[in-house]
Amino acid sequence: MENVNKYQKTGGNLRKIRELKGIKQESVAKQLGITTNGYGKIERGESAINIDRLEQIATILGISALDIMQFDESIIFNINTMSNSAPNGIVNNYSLTAEERELLMSQIKSLNEIIERQNKMIDLLMKKVK
Repeated sequence: MENVNKYQKTGGNLRKIRELKGIKQESVAKQLGITTNGYGKIERGESAINIDRLEQIATILGISALDIMQFDESIIFNINTMSNSAPNGIVNNYSLTAEERELLMSQIKSLNEIIERQNKMIDLLMKKVK
C-alpha cells in the first residue's frame, strides 16, 4: 500500500511538472519508447517506476530525478502566501499584475507552440532517417 502511494505521488509530480512545461504525454512516451497509455499509467501511479526510468523522464523534462521526487506545487501556486522565512530558502515578495500575468501566459503559449513545431520537425526527421 505504501508503494502505491509513492508511485501515485511520483506520478502526480511527473504530470504536474510535464503540464507546467507544456509537454504532451505523447511526446514523453515517444522519447521513452513506450505507448502513451503506458506513460499515462506511470503518471497515474498504476505502474511501478524504477530510478533508471525516473532519470530518463527527468532528462526529457529538463530537470533532475530529485526535483521530481521533491516537487511541491505549493511553491509554484502559492507564491503570494510565502513569507521571508520559507523553509526551502525561496523568497518571493511579489505578485503579478493582470498585465504581467497575461504577458507571461502569452509567452508560455508561444513557447509551447514552438516546442510543438520542433517536436513535429523531429518526428519528420526521424522518419527520413529510418
